[in-house]
Amino acid sequence: MSLIRWQDSFLIGISAIDSDHQVMVSLLNQLFEAREEGQSRDVVGSVFNVLVEYTVTHFTREERLMKVCGFPDFSLHQELHRRLAVRVQALQQQYECGHHAAVDELLEFLKNWLVEHIIGEDTRIGPWVEGANLSVEELANIARITPALDG
Repeated sequence: MSLIRWQDSFLIGISAIDSDHQVMVSLLNQLFEAREEGQSRDVVGSVFNVLVEYTVTHFTREERLMKVCGFPDFSLHQELHRRLAVRVQALQQQYECGHHAAVDELLEFLKNWLVEHIIGEDTRIGPWVEGANLSVEELANIARITPALDG
């Protein structure tokens, strides 16, 4: 049982970002399954929290990569991320306050947003990364998220 099936059309050609997207789809599916199976509020809330935290980490990684590669629409893309984060965090707070429907709203919103964002926006990043001619080591360092660098 899943909300989103991973498709090769989601691949943008940057392994760290593609891996993040796969994890995000998996977490979204886990949240869907927990809700569908009637898991406890604590279980659903835990998956919800992990999804939110991972999304923030992914955005940090993706924005760092775009900035280093000189992606021309960096500010616009960053704003799209910011708006999503604000919406998701508001839904998270609603759920924590006892509004169970916030999970349904999050699932529907993220299902549509994630697919549209990956295919419509993130696929445009790949050519810029390729054009930057970064080494595998440089890409790995950019993709690494640590508290010392981002805190």
